[in-house]
Amino acid sequence: MAYIKVPGPDVQPNTTVLNRCRRYKQAYPGFAPIIYTLNPDNVNQGAYSVVYINGLNFLPPCYGTTYVNCGAFTNIPITFYSSFNISFVVPVNIVAGNYAVTVVNIYNSNFSPAVNSSYPGNPNYSNSLVLTVSP
Repeated sequence: MAYIKVPGPDVQPNTTVLNRCRRYKQAYPGFAPIIYTLNPDNVNQGAYSVVYINGLNFLPPCYGTTYVNCGAFTNIPITFYSSFNISFVVPVNIVAGNYAVTVVNIYNSNFSPAVNSSYPGNPNYSNSLVLTVSP
């Protein structure tokens, strides 16, 4: 048999009201990727180099397309590790200089893989960080 303990007169009823509703109605969170760091941020010209990107909102291949733009080199394929970490291979024919690295997500307002492969989607661009290519 179970007994329920009845609170005594010194216990006050819980009067705390928590409002866990969204404060902003009619708005979705941002899907644009954000780059925090490039590692390494300096590579050698003509050498095989992998650059790891730490950030936020990278899409896995099953839900969308994520690629990297590095200066005039666009649509560079990535390796997806998590929504926080990706990497890409620096093009071997890149010349020495500073390049703006931007991550692009293709999002079509529906996370269904079947729909994602049917429509071109809307590109969401990240902030840019500088990759230096040394001679």
